[in-house]
Amino acid sequence: MFYADVRNVLTWFGRSFWQKLPRGRPPGDPTWASRHRAILGLLIAHVVVLPVYGLVQGYSLTRCLLSVSPLALHAAIAAADHLSQRVRAGAATLGVMASSAVVVSFSHGMTEAHFHFFVMLFVITLYQDWLTFLLAIGFVLFEHAIVGLLTPGDVYGHSAAVHDPVKYALIHAGYVAGAAVAAVANWRMTDRAEQSTRQLTRQLEYEVSHDPLTGALNRREFENRITDVLTRVEDSDATVVCVLDLDRFKIVNDTCGHPAGDQLLVEVCWVLSDVLAPEDTLARLGGDEFGLLIERPTVEDAVAMAETACAALTAYRFRTDDRTFSAGASIGVLPLFGQVEYVEEALQLADAALYTAKEAGRGRVHVHHQGDAELNRRQSDSIWAGALLDALHEDRIELVYQPIVPTTPTEEETGRIGEILVRLCESDGALISPGLFFPAAERYDLLPALDRRVVAKAMSLLAAHYPPDTPTNDDLYTINLAGPSIGDEAFLAFVHAQLAEHRLAPSLLCFEITETVAITNLRVARRFITELRSTGCRFALDDFGSGLSSFAYLKNLPVDFLKIDGRFVQTITHDPVDRTMVAAVNQIGHEMGLRTVAEFVEDDETLAVLREIGVDYGQGYGLGRPGLLTSWLADRRPLSGARGDDATRAAGTAAALA
Repeated sequence: MFYADVRNVLTWFGRSFWQKLPRGRPPGDPTWASRHRAILGLLIAHVVVLPVYGLVQGYSLTRCLLSVSPLALHAAIAAADHLSQRVRAGAATLGVMASSAVVVSFSHGMTEAHFHFFVMLFVITLYQDWLTFLLAIGFVLFEHAIVGLLTPGDVYGHSAAVHDPVKYALIHAGYVAGAAVAAVANWRMTDRAEQSTRQLTRQLEYEVSHDPLTGALNRREFENRITDVLTRVEDSDATVVCVLDLDRFKIVNDTCGHPAGDQLLVEVCWVLSDVLAPEDTLARLGGDEFGLLIERPTVEDAVAMAETACAALTAYRFRTDDRTFSAGASIGVLPLFGQVEYVEEALQLADAALYTAKEAGRGRVHVHHQGDAELNRRQSDSIWAGALLDALHEDRIELVYQPIVPTTPTEEETGRIGEILVRLCESDGALISPGLFFPAAERYDLLPALDRRVVAKAMSLLAAHYPPDTPTNDDLYTINLAGPSIGDEAFLAFVHAQLAEHRLAPSLLCFEITETVAITNLRVARRFITELRSTGCRFALDDFGSGLSSFAYLKNLPVDFLKIDGRFVQTITHDPVDRTMVAAVNQIGHEMGLRTVAEFVEDDETLAVLREIGVDYGQGYGLGRPGLLTSWLADRRPLSGARGDDATRAAGTAAALA
C-alpha cells in the first residue's frame, strides 16, 4: 500500500512537472528561418571576431585559426539549405556553444568569460526544440566536466580551480543548472505567449471567414473560394455556384420570433452539411440566403447535388414551440467555366437564377444557361435599378404632363385636368419611359423612394405656379402612387408635411391608386384615402376592371374618379364585349357619383364611342401626348373664369408641345 501511494505521488509529480515544461514545438517555417538566420549570423560573427580577439590576447595566428575552424565548419553545415532543419539547428547550436569555449580559452579562463555560456544558452531556446537545448547543456557539461578536468587552465582562470578542478566543475555545474532552469522557464513563458497568440490568430481567422451564428463560411470567404476557382487555368472538373434562399423563413420569424428563426438557420446548415460532400463549400451569404460551391466531374453531377440539397430541405421539418414548419428552399445554379470571369458576375447570375426558381413556384432548382431570356431580363432589371438609384441621387427624375380631356366639352367645365407622369433623365438628357425601369424599381423596392421624389417635385412646381391665396380654377393634377407607399405611415406623414411646407391647395391634387393595390389591403387603402381626402385631396381608382372582384370592392373605396382599364378601351370600336364592359363600368361609376376616365384613347373613332357611351373624360395619345410639366405650367397661367371649349384647345396645345 505504501509503495502504491509513493508511486501515485511520483506519477502525479511527474505529470505535473511534464505539463509545466515547454512542449518543444519548433515554430513554423517563416519564424524558424528568421531565428535560424539570426543565430547563424551570430555564429559567423564569432568566426570573424574571435581570431582578432585571440591575437590581442597574445595567442599565435595558427592557434587562433585552429580554435575557430570548428566554428566555421558548424557554420557551413548550418547554412546548407539542403539539410534538414534539425541538422542545421544542431550544427548552429554546437557552433555557438563552442564559441563560448573559445572565448573562455582566449580569456585564460577568466570567470566573467563564462557568462558567455549563459547568454548562448538563452539564445538556443529560440529554436524551441528540446534537441538543440539538450545539445547545448551537454556541451556545457562536457566543457566543464571533461575539458575542465583534463586541461583546467583552459577553463578556469585561478590556481585554486587548477589544483581542485572537480570542486569547481561542480560549482560551475550548479550555475549552469540554474541558468538552464531560467532558460527553460523563459522558454515556457515564451511558449505560452506564442500559444495564446496562435490561438487568438486562429480565432480571428475563423471569425473573419465564418458566420458567427451558423459556423458556415461567410460571404467574403465564399467569394474568395469562387475567385480561386475562376483563377484556375486548367480544371477537368465542373464547378457550379449555387445561391439558396429559404422559402418560408419569414413565417417562422414572424410566428415564433427571431430566436426560432436563428435556430432554423443553424439547423439548415446541419441538413446541408449532411448532404454535401466534404470537398463542397457551404456559406451563409446573409439573412436566409446561403451559397454552395460544388465541384463534380460533370455539370449534370453538380446540378444533381444541388437538387439533392433542395429535396433534403423540402423534406426537413423544423420544430419549435410545439409547432412544425417545412423549411423548403429555392436554388439558383450557375456553371462557372465558360460563362463568367468575375465573382460579382457569378453571384449576380446565380441570384437571378434563384429568383427565377422562386417565380416558377419555389422549392425547385433553376440552372442558368447562356441565352436564358428570363435571366437576361433580371440582369436588365439590376442595371436599371442602378440607373434609377443614380438618378434619384443626382436629381435626374423628370416630370411630364398628359392632359385628361372631357369627351364632350361643356361650358360648365372650368378646370384643366391632367396626369403627372415620371421619366428618368439620362446623363445625356434623354428621357426614359417608366416601362423600362418600373419593373426594376418594383423588384428592388425602390418605388417608395421614387414616389417621394415625384410627390415632392410635383408639389414644388405646382406651388410655384399656384401661390397661396391664388385661385386654382378647379385645375387638377393626378399623381400615381405605388402599393408600398399606400401602406407606409411615414409616407402619409410625408405628404402632409409637403402640403404644409409648400402651402399648396390640396384640391389641386388627385392621387391615383391601382385597383390591384387597393383590393390587396382594402382596410389600409381606405384609411389612406379617407385621411388625405379630409384635407381636400381627391383620389382616382386606376386600371379599374383588371381585378376579379372590381365591383364588389368599389363601394368600399371613397374615390372621386374611376379610370377604366385601357385594355378594354383600345378595342371598343370592334369588340362588343369590351364595349359592354366599358359601358358597365361607366354606368356603375355614375350611379356612385364618380366621374369616369377612359385610358388609351388613341383615335377619334374611340373617342366617338366613349362619347356615345357617356364616359366623362379621355386620356391617350389621340388627345395629347405627354410633355414636360415645367413647359406646360410655363405656357398656361391659371384661368380667371369659365373656359367653354378651352379644355379641348388646351389638349391640342399639349399635343403640339409634345
